[in-house]
Amino acid sequence: ALTEIHSLLDSMRSLALHAANTATVTTEAIEADQQQLDSAIESIDRIATTTAFAGKKLLDGSAGMRAQVTESSKAQSVQLGYKVPEGAEGNVTYVKVIVESPAEKAELGKGSGATFSAASSTLGSATTLIINGIEVTLASSDTVNDIVQKINNAMVENNVGVRAVWSSNIYLETTGYGSDQKIDIYDPDNVIIGATGGRAYDEGADISGKFIWSGVVGWSGTGSAAATGEGLTLKANDETDLAGFTLTVTESFNSTGASAANVARIYGSPLTFQIGANAGEVYKASIGNLRASNLGASVAPNGLNDLKTGGTYDLFTNPQKAVEVIDQAIKDVSAERAKLGAIQANVLESNQRNLNVTRENLQASESQIRDVDMAKEMMEFTRNSVLTQAAMAMLAQANTLPNMVLTLLR
Repeated sequence: ALTEIHSLLDSMRSLALHAANTATVTTEAIEADQQQLDSAIESIDRIATTTAFAGKKLLDGSAGMRAQVTESSKAQSVQLGYKVPEGAEGNVTYVKVIVESPAEKAELGKGSGATFSAASSTLGSATTLIINGIEVTLASSDTVNDIVQKINNAMVENNVGVRAVWSSNIYLETTGYGSDQKIDIYDPDNVIIGATGGRAYDEGADISGKFIWSGVVGWSGTGSAAATGEGLTLKANDETDLAGFTLTVTESFNSTGASAANVARIYGSPLTFQIGANAGEVYKASIGNLRASNLGASVAPNGLNDLKTGGTYDLFTNPQKAVEVIDQAIKDVSAERAKLGAIQANVLESNQRNLNVTRENLQASESQIRDVDMAKEMMEFTRNSVLTQAAMAMLAQANTLPNMVLTLLR
């Protein structure tokens, strides 16, 4: 089922890229692409809601533990990781997030550079800016609005995640957060940014923080999990009891010292595999929710559903963002397949091989106790046979003496 979902996502990505090529694609072609995209999304939902084994649905989020955002103003999305805290099975476990340092955008020129008293102010001298390798030509008569629009149009056309903003002066910022967000500008006449030597560079920063979990509201008897940040997303480190647990905070919550209890919860019962002969020898695993609304949800609020006709990122409105959402959905499915593959190879198949060896050893031990030692038994058989034959020979000789005496008496 996951292979089929992956295949559908690959075809959806091709459709989105085709629709994004607006220079050569007609409106009718984009409409056809959108219809195919809608059909693929419906197929993904159908697969996720109908795939079952032994009467149990597997991909709709009901198979095992689940994670849920409880404060949408503080968290955009949450995803269960590789582990859940001990004792969490069958109970509701609440997760608190603490932001130690916020994620940052790359930003240049805020509070510096040319100051414009009003939106109608003009540049005064022509120049050509180079922003992340993209040239933007400005005329001396360009107003603030013209400058901002020219820069933003060039960035959108070239799919560069940078935008210009005006607030008394024009500055640049990335649309996303994180250390992978960068701005490199060459402003030869220092008319916009005020760059030293005409060149300026900045990059963003990832969020840092940690999780605290507890089965009881109020945080008594809690455990904590260190996390690694990427943009606005925190992921619990592998050595913690919440290994792989991932939560993306909102922009409004992204501030130093921000703290929220019950921002998310883990609940449900995991799939339990009996992997040993004794009580307690079990392995518990979960399968995530693979519905269209959950795939790509860390990029788009409603996941793939935002790509449907009339959605925020349909192929007519924003095909570039559609590609980004589909790429994230592919990552989500790949992560789930990797997790299930690891469970199968490293837990179930490994345990099966171990049990096979144990069974062979047990059979060998039982054989040692119960089975006949053929060499010893054959030796005993031969010895007894020789003794029997010798006894019979002696008896035969003993019986001939009375016969001889009787013969003489006749």
